[in-house]
Amino acid sequence: MVTLFVLLKRKVALSEGIGLSFFMAFFEIGFLLLGSGLFSSEPSPLDAMDLFAIGLILVGSFLNTGSELQRHIWKKDPRNKGRLYTHGLFSKSMHINYLGDSILFTGWAMLAACVFAFFIPLLITALFIFYHIPALDDYLKDHYGAQFDSYSKKTAKFIPYLY
Repeated sequence: MVTLFVLLKRKVALSEGIGLSFFMAFFEIGFLLLGSGLFSSEPSPLDAMDLFAIGLILVGSFLNTGSELQRHIWKKDPRNKGRLYTHGLFSKSMHINYLGDSILFTGWAMLAACVFAFFIPLLITALFIFYHIPALDDYLKDHYGAQFDSYSKKTAKFIPYLY
């Protein structure tokens, strides 16, 4: 929500803001319901796996919001107008913010301790890889041309050093 309402440079339509807010609330409430034992006879006590899941949530949040904050600060400098941001966390992955979301939602699914919860990070990751990333890459190529071509040749698309 910080990224959507504070860090994005573009104007966010009211319908998009409301839609994404409900989308996020749906998943967060869903994870809470699953974690409360909705599909099990008893809630599970907090254990080492839960602490690992909380770590994933924190790392994913940092990658998403931290990368967007870095870009936001860089874009505020008038000397960077019209230039593609390729620094900070975005130097490791072209879509590090999306990777952060995938990690974040995987942590929530683990914390929910319900196999059904893993559908959410799998769906989100598939949407990123097969829909959002190709569409955004097309936009960035059209908008930044040679800057984007150079960046895409030397930077992982999603997972640093792998893809």
